[in-house]
Amino acid sequence: MISRRHMLWVLTLALAGCDRKAAPPAGKTPRVIVLSPAVAVTMRDLGLESIIVGRHGYDLVLDQKLPVCGDQSGLDYEAISKLKPTHVLTQYDSADVPPQLVSLAASSNFEAVNYRLLTLDAVRENANELARRFAIDGSKIDAEFGRAWSKRGAGFGEVGKVLLLGATNPPGVLGPGSFHHQILERIGGTPAVATGAPFITMDAEDVMKVNPDGIVLVLPRGRGVTAPPRPTFEELVALLGPIGKLDLPAIRSKRIALIDDPLAHTPSTAMITLADELAAILGRWSAPAGK
Repeated sequence: MISRRHMLWVLTLALAGCDRKAAPPAGKTPRVIVLSPAVAVTMRDLGLESIIVGRHGYDLVLDQKLPVCGDQSGLDYEAISKLKPTHVLTQYDSADVPPQLVSLAASSNFEAVNYRLLTLDAVRENANELARRFAIDGSKIDAEFGRAWSKRGAGFGEVGKVLLLGATNPPGVLGPGSFHHQILERIGGTPAVATGAPFITMDAEDVMKVNPDGIVLVLPRGRGVTAPPRPTFEELVALLGPIGKLDLPAIRSKRIALIDDPLAHTPSTAMITLADELAAILGRWSAPAGK
């Protein structure tokens, strides 16, 4: 499920662009197989879901009745051929498109398009490229990217150092290079970890050295799982696992929060919602006591 805020802006965009028509390539109505859960999210939010005829096995947003044409273990070339696509969209961030797909695209006359979504800028360009490819107006979503990934007011420097955790036992930090870290910096927050990899496994001693003033857990719930009520402070401390017992400024000041949107780790238009959720958390922590 997506957040209510996300649903509202997607609906607004859809209504504003309801007269848009995708321009068919070479006179054909587009038939698109999307073998990337992230690209599928962006396609949906651009209003292009109706031209999708096949999906990834672990897709998070498309109609589950659509045929599965592959997953992390490999592509189903027979299923791809049967659907007679005009486009097959993939996401291989650190590898090349499989040669068999390239060969099939040539023999079956469809476009095989790969996207590398390793940065926020690449996510934004992916949305713009999809809009251009299928001849729709993507300007409203592009404007949303610009708004969401900008500094909010004077920023959130007064909150102090914010630790972003994608796992808790052991602690897994969403570090430099991760979408979450990039968003935190762009909206005006201060990351607790300034150097290292996009995902850093720490122990209790490492966390003590970082000494965060705030901790945000990014732990997506499953697809179709109803959003629970906002957890209590005690429940959040329990979610922290072993580090919940440490004497940290974040725990002393009760600055712990959870982002559990199912798409919170999906490099797509979902990063607009994540930026807004993170900004709302830091905004609450910045507010004077009692407000």
